[in-house]
Amino acid sequence: MKYSTLILIGMVFLLSIVALASHAGAECTSCMKEGDWSQSANAFINGQPMSDDPIPFGPKAERQTTSQFEKQDKATGSAGQSGASAAAELILKTINATPAQAYQASTVKITATFALNGSTEEQKELQLTAAATIKDSTGKEVDKLNLIQTSENEYSKDWTVNVPPGIYSVDIAASSLEAAGTFADAAQIEVVASGNAS
Repeated sequence: MKYSTLILIGMVFLLSIVALASHAGAECTSCMKEGDWSQSANAFINGQPMSDDPIPFGPKAERQTTSQFEKQDKATGSAGQSGASAAAELILKTINATPAQAYQASTVKITATFALNGSTEEQKELQLTAAATIKDSTGKEVDKLNLIQTSENEYSKDWTVNVPPGIYSVDIAASSLEAAGTFADAAQIEVVASGNAS
């Protein structure tokens, strides 16, 4: 009795495995797209090329048409564009060169005030690195000053005039973690010979 019960259980188990195996199909969806090979096989045997370009097929061709990397790059690109459009812009609010007309061997105080334009958050004080480049009328750099913060968002430095008489321009460059900016010809200084300053 025990023997026949074990045989019956074994038969049921084998039948269930066969039934499950007949319904299980492990088909490759991308392999099914390969199509009929008889035409290309006959052309190969007869030495007639179907095309100079290789025909893509199989899983590799499927990956090329729907690349995960391409989808990620598109998503990253659109996120980068929206982030760039929302970036803040550094603006030069005011620039002063005092006095604007100076004689040789005197000092001119260069003061610049900055602000963030388009910033989504209120920022009371900017942490900047700012510099003033002084150029002569030909555009040649004659001096460069690292501006020092004197008050909230205001940076200044004294320039000792040690150049020949003429018109000099001041370029300002500043950068922070939020933004950066370059402002060419932000101010002008007229240098006159000693004793001729008004």
